Amino acid sequence: MKNMGGIPSYVNLGGHKIFYWKFGNGNKKPIVFFHGLLDESFGFRRVVKELLNDGYPLYVFDLPGYGKSKLPLIKYLFQIDVWANLLLECLEKLNLTDVCLVGHSMGGLISQHLVISDPNKRVEKLILLAPGGIPHPEREKMRKILFPKTERQVVLLLRYLYGEEFPEPGYLFRHTLVTIWNDKPNEYLQENTLRREDEIFFGEKMKEIRIPTLILAGAEDQITPPFMMEKMKSYIRKSKLVWIPKIRHAIHLEKPDVVAANIRSFYKR
Repeated sequence: MKNMGGIPSYVNLGGHKIFYWKFGNGNKKPIVFFHGLLDESFGFRRVVKELLNDGYPLYVFDLPGYGKSKLPLIKYLFQIDVWANLLLECLEKLNLTDVCLVGHSMGGLISQHLVISDPNKRVEKLILLAPGGIPHPEREKMRKILFPKTERQVVLLLRYLYGEEFPEPGYLFRHTLVTIWNDKPNEYLQENTLRREDEIFFGEKMKEIRIPTLILAGAEDQITPPFMMEKMKSYIRKSKLVWIPKIRHAIHLEKPDVVAANIRSFYKR
């Protein structure tokens, strides 16, 4: 990201820091990015590249506990709503207002928690990319897919993210992913989320989101499938749902130009 002109930065929250990349300057309203599960800020590199010449101030965060945003290894800290509060504090410390907030997958779920809990309404527009928020009807199946324990399950997850045509990774890459994705932070997140499922995946509570919202989703996504996106649209009154055909869950990586074009269009509305 540095070779694209990004400035590596931290927000000090007292005892720990949250990392983000800063791109661009000027007086335009900021666009803030939150990545998804098992990802980091680098995952947005292709979308950022598409937006670099538009002059938007871009803030691309490593979520708490991911990438360079290290957290103390305390189980309580690895919770979606706790992260939403930490990231809201980041927006406050950076004095960001009139924000266009973009969240992919788990980052979309965190974005919803942040918007609902923010008394000062710092977020003006919300863009949700294949977002979480509604419990999946096949919870146990999804848990095994999203938290792979074996190399075979890693390959299955990649298929769910990118489709059948995604080349199978080599042994070293598969082994590395299994090791990383089964460390304590992800174990704590999984346990905390399952224990508080009704509070984390809040369903109809989305009706409290009253700002313009764009839901952008892959038409062939099985992690956040079409019927869940339709339900989310019905809950968020000022929302618009746009489908990207022939794409699964990792829409920001597979179609960064389409994602960027939708961000650009929605930003200008």
